[in-house]
Amino acid sequence: MSIWEAILSGIVQGLTEFLPVSSSGHLVFAHSLFGVGEPKVLFDVCLHFATLASVVIFFRRDIAELFKSQGRMWRVCIAAGTVPAVLAGLLFEKYVSSVFGSPRVVSVMLLITAAVLIPAQVALSAKNRKVLELGPGKAFWVGMAQAAAIIPGLSRSALTISAGLSSGMRGEESFRFSFLLSVPIIAGATLYKVLSEMVSGELAKAVDVSVLVAGMGFAFLSGMAGLFFLKRAVMFKKIWVFSVYCFIVGSAGLVLWR
Repeated sequence: MSIWEAILSGIVQGLTEFLPVSSSGHLVFAHSLFGVGEPKVLFDVCLHFATLASVVIFFRRDIAELFKSQGRMWRVCIAAGTVPAVLAGLLFEKYVSSVFGSPRVVSVMLLITAAVLIPAQVALSAKNRKVLELGPGKAFWVGMAQAAAIIPGLSRSALTISAGLSSGMRGEESFRFSFLLSVPIIAGATLYKVLSEMVSGELAKAVDVSVLVAGMGFAFLSGMAGLFFLKRAVMFKKIWVFSVYCFIVGSAGLVLWR
């Protein structure tokens, strides 16, 4: 892998990981359109670590609050919301990847993501909307949405933000909870991959240090940019933009892979 390929991979990873457009769906498209092969395990792990770092730094104040006494309810809610995704990952990840990894299926899933964002936009725009307090039941519902995003083409951030809004959360609260909920999932998935590949010996395969640094640096920067833009979209009630994007890409995918 060249430096430029590493930079491109880092940018795509960072942006699509956090914007509600499905990173796994874009990866399937890249494999089919450009013949992009699977990256070496170490490079893939480093990119995920870089995007995890961008979430932690972006939400550093919120994460710090979790360790204080007033953060107890949020800790309970994050734990409740994490359970469905952990179970889905352990039970269905390999099956889902093999069955739902085709570009045509991903295109349909992107259209579903586009549809999911429509009620989210309506909820954001509602003036007299009833707002409810965050609780374990609501968190579990958002966690179910996160678990469904194991299917390539379904965006994790789109589904979780929409689920939060549908359960009565404020826009910024649903954005914040969505990504705090992603921290244990990204960290756990990355650690699991490291440990499993260490056993198989795949992790030890050499990758140029400059390639790693370039990929990680741009994944981190684009991840921060993606979080910033999504937060602004939620604050200014413009999440419909991502619905339009997913509709266009999903429709194009159905045309290309008839």
